[in-house]
Amino acid sequence: MELLEYEKIHKLQMNGWWFGNGRNKIVIDILKRSVTNFHGSRLLDVGCSEGAFLDYLNQNKIDFTAIDSDQNAINFCRERGYGNRVECGNVLNLQFPDNSFDIVTALDVIEHVKDDIKALSEIKRVCKKNGIIFLIIPAHQWLWSSNDIAYHHWRRYSKKMVKELIKKLDLEIITLTYFNILLFPLFILITFVKKMFFQNKICSNVTIAVPKVINCFLIKVMDFERILIKSGMVPFGASLIIVAKK
Repeated sequence: MELLEYEKIHKLQMNGWWFGNGRNKIVIDILKRSVTNFHGSRLLDVGCSEGAFLDYLNQNKIDFTAIDSDQNAINFCRERGYGNRVECGNVLNLQFPDNSFDIVTALDVIEHVKDDIKALSEIKRVCKKNGIIFLIIPAHQWLWSSNDIAYHHWRRYSKKMVKELIKKLDLEIITLTYFNILLFPLFILITFVKKMFFQNKICSNVTIAVPKVINCFLIKVMDFERILIKSGMVPFGASLIIVAKK
């Protein structure tokens, strides 16, 4: 990812960014429902970025280790005080023994890797038997835009692609649901406006600072989405959440 994007996300996260806040709450909520001994689990976060998700793990007293291949990301994590728990690493060659972790999370990571099968194979290898693998990935290739270019994505995924990947890896799907449902129409509008009028402008759809009152409103929107995901009433969205069991 570009350093500018890290800086923007870090600044937004430190000011209670609606998207990061909402996404991380949803991840923790699903993990608590999916893992029997969540608070006693050992977790690896692959591609920890600037470390906002680590704050949520820390608040829940989870024993975690995190890696990222980008030194900029690691520097931001150190600013948060996680220097001794964050390592430089590559998802294609994880420097951990087999069956090391009860949970492995990769939040918006796999789409950054050309060989996603190899990346997921490594994640599976370090996950314990009956352990949980938690992924978030962008959905719908037709939504490809400058947002994906800014984040150095290789692809966006369909549910069919996910099911084929999981089958190849001999994993069991526990949860496969869309994410970003309530803002999906707005996301589509912004994507196509950018395609029509700003094709050469590489930027993100969500790393934009908004007034505090709008940020608070969007946090409420994401909280409501968390309820919808829990109920299973999410027929579409801009991203996919996958919980798989080894």
